Amino acid sequence: MGGRTVQKADKVCSITICSPDLNIKIATNAIILPQLTQFLPTFKVSYIDLKEYSTLSLADPNCFAPAKIDMVLGSDILPQILIPGLKTNVAGSLIAQNTIFGWILSGPLKEQISTFSTQVVETQKEFLEDLLKRFWEQEEVPSASSLKDDDLICEELYKSTTIRRNDGRYVVKLPFKDSFPNSIALGHSRPAAQQQYLSVERSIKKKPELRTTYSNVLAEYLTLDHMEPTTPREIIRDGKYFSFYLPHHAVLKPDSKTTKVRVVFNASKRSHSGISLNDVLHTGPVLQNDLMVVILNWRLYKYVFNGDIEKMYRQIYVHKEDQDFQRILFRQFPQGQVEDFKLKTVTFGVNCAPYLAIRTLQQLAEDCKAELPLATNVLLRETYVDDILSGGHNIQSIRETMTQLIEALKSAGFPLKKMTANHPEILESIPESDLLDADFLKFHDSSSTKTLGVRWNALEDSFFYSYNPISDAHSATKRYILSSVAKLFDPAGWLSPIMIVAKTLLQELWMEGTDWDEHVKPGSLLKWKSFTEDLSAIGDIKIPRWVKFTPNVPTQIHGFSDASEKAYCA
Repeated sequence: MGGRTVQKADKVCSITICSPDLNIKIATNAIILPQLTQFLPTFKVSYIDLKEYSTLSLADPNCFAPAKIDMVLGSDILPQILIPGLKTNVAGSLIAQNTIFGWILSGPLKEQISTFSTQVVETQKEFLEDLLKRFWEQEEVPSASSLKDDDLICEELYKSTTIRRNDGRYVVKLPFKDSFPNSIALGHSRPAAQQQYLSVERSIKKKPELRTTYSNVLAEYLTLDHMEPTTPREIIRDGKYFSFYLPHHAVLKPDSKTTKVRVVFNASKRSHSGISLNDVLHTGPVLQNDLMVVILNWRLYKYVFNGDIEKMYRQIYVHKEDQDFQRILFRQFPQGQVEDFKLKTVTFGVNCAPYLAIRTLQQLAEDCKAELPLATNVLLRETYVDDILSGGHNIQSIRETMTQLIEALKSAGFPLKKMTANHPEILESIPESDLLDADFLKFHDSSSTKTLGVRWNALEDSFFYSYNPISDAHSATKRYILSSVAKLFDPAGWLSPIMIVAKTLLQELWMEGTDWDEHVKPGSLLKWKSFTEDLSAIGDIKIPRWVKFTPNVPTQIHGFSDASEKAYCA
């Protein structure tokens, strides 16, 4: 038994496999490895009489002599290279199979020879350096981005193929790259998706409540006509795959008042060809409004409301010919069979989903501009993905805006739910089922919500922070410190006086050369301990939501900046 060798590969190249006469060509992808195998076979097989199959044109005439192996073909390629022709009892124990390369031999030999097997496993790792970089870039002023050629392709495709059904819902196409499927092709993906699904089932088997909720979430897709059964066979035309199975797993959201479990689909999982669905799709341009601009704009209104477009992605349908690229496996009943389904709507986890969803909201804004102009402004400027933050300077204007918005969204099948406001008259005409809480604005505890990651109490009309104590402050590694600090979400920068302490500590750890999983030095540990003790004070911070702005009243803006040896702020 040979030892197990693990190699890491980060390069994939496109190749074309050809028959000797060049009449048959197979486009695929190859994973590049530093070393494939040793010479095979390990010694020359001499007892077989070559005359017995001299009439066969072998793919490798020297197959019994040790030689270097340049390429290993996977099982996804095998059906494409086999052609009619099979001979048994060759040399007494071998089988000869005809292929596009010539005849190949398989079967047992009298002599024991070395064999090998290869398993390819995809690893997904988020580099901590990138996380650290994004941690610093979070407070940078965003720069205006220009559309790239790929973005323009997505836009033209959206305009030319998007339709609106009789019920008002939008139907969009997935933006496939021009190189698909000729230059980059998918391989089979069902076995990997099945393996993941069975693994998820085993992991949640010990948690009956989670298992039931997980199944109910997927069953809801059927109830709402967001998916439908399909055949258990992958779609192959001319040796190319035109279907893709999305692995999925559960993500717990304990802080959510409504959706405690979300099913996440993984379109980045590579198929057997080394290519994933996301690899063959354009991502599309970034269209969402800047997070801080939306929050700051919301602070200008005296009266405000907030709402969430329920299941926004899933209210947009995908053209029928593209739905087979969104297949999943699911067992409807604990003792039932694992069945095949295809998702009919825009699916979170597919890289172009955010673009398609936000672009559709923009299209809705354009389509209702003449009849519902107030809704158009909200959809274009006061929306962040599926969250809407709008308002007005008097009750009458805000109710008119809200009425137009609800009407516009409803016309396209977008229900506005989890609604909140800072004055009870704003919500008077809203059904209780559309409110975040029936007791909203009645009690302090029931009047708090998270708005774009920032907590807001509508009764007090102020922003505040919740605090989860950081455990094990007496022993910490650089990895643990970065992870703990990154959990403190502060897009507005209101916690800068506190956060700057953590950021300078991270800089010091970097300069000290501390490894990611190494315990930090005593001096740094003392600073970290002091920082975690001070964190409890953020629970007392409250920031008024309204900045007392009134239209047509003179307003002054004062700016302050400061700098020290370690940092600067403005």
